[in-house]
Amino acid sequence: MKKFIFLISPLLIISCTGQGAIEFGANDAALFDGTLGDIAMTVTRIEVPEGGDYLTVWEGSEEVVVALGVADFVSITDRYVEVTPGSFQNVRLTVESVRYIQDSVSIPLINASYQFVATAFSSLVVEENDDLQFVIGIMSTTWFDTDSLKIRSGYEAFQGATLRINY
Repeated sequence: MKKFIFLISPLLIISCTGQGAIEFGANDAALFDGTLGDIAMTVTRIEVPEGGDYLTVWEGSEEVVVALGVADFVSITDRYVEVTPGSFQNVRLTVESVRYIQDSVSIPLINASYQFVATAFSSLVVEENDDLQFVIGIMSTTWFDTDSLKIRSGYEAFQGATLRINY
C-alpha cells in the first residue's frame, strides 16, 4: 500500500503545477460613481487567444448584471479558472440576452448570441501559480445612449471594451 501511495503522489504534484488562475469579471468604471441603471447579460463563454485562434477557458451560463458607471467587480466565472501562464492582450466573450434594466423596466438590446473582444492597454502577464482577477470594462458610455436607451447609431455593443487586472 505504501508503494502505491508513493507512486501516485508525484503524479498529483505534477498535475497541479504549471498553471495560473484567473477569475473573470466585469464592471463599467467611469469618471463618476453613480448608477444610471444596469446592463444585464448572460455570459456563455470566455476565450483567450492561442496560436492564431481562441481557446475556451470557461463555458457556462452566468447571468451578470453590471451597474452603469460603477467600478465594482462583478464576477462572471464565480471562481478562478486555470490557464496556461503567458501574456494576454485580449479575451473574447460570448453573451446572450443583453438588456438595459432600470427599476422594473427591462429593455432588450441584443436577443441573439453575440461575441465581443475586450483589449488590454498592454499585455497582462499570468505566471505559474498566480491567482489574478481580470476585469472586462464594458465601456457603456461609448456605445449605449442613456437618453434613447438604445445602442448608439454607428456603434456596436461593448465597442471599446477594456481588459485589465483588478487590484
